[in-house]
Amino acid sequence: MALAKKHDQLPLDLGQLYAADITGAILAFLTHYGYTVWRQNTTGIYDAAKARWRVNPQSRRGVPDIIGFRNRDGLFIGVEVKAGRDQLRDDQRTFLNELRAAGGLAFVAHDFAQFQQSFELRGLHCQVV
Repeated sequence: MALAKKHDQLPLDLGQLYAADITGAILAFLTHYGYTVWRQNTTGIYDAAKARWRVNPQSRRGVPDIIGFRNRDGLFIGVEVKAGRDQLRDDQRTFLNELRAAGGLAFVAHDFAQFQQSFELRGLHCQVV
C-alpha cells in the first residue's frame, strides 16, 4: 500500500446531530456573517386546567425555527431546521414560499454542512463582520 493511501483519513463522523445542535451552529454562523438572528419559539401554551398544549392565538403557524435580518440592509432571513426524519409541514412550506416571494432569504436546513453550502452557493458568505 502506498504511503499516501495508508494515511488517508475517513470523513469525520459526528453522528446524528439533534435539531438544537444544528440550530446553534447556524445561529453562530449567521451572527459571524453579519446577521441578527434568534431561535423563534413556536411552542404552544400549556393549559394546566386542561392538562394539554394549545396554540398561541397571537402566533403565526409555520414561522421558521430561526428568524432575523441582515444588519447592513435589513433583509429578512428564515431558516427551518429539520433533523432526522422530520419533514416540512404545509404551513412551514407556505411561510418559506411567502418569504421567498417577498424577497427574503428562506432556507430549510437538514444539517449544518448542507445549510452552509446553500448559503455560500447564493453568494452570501462574502460579507463577514
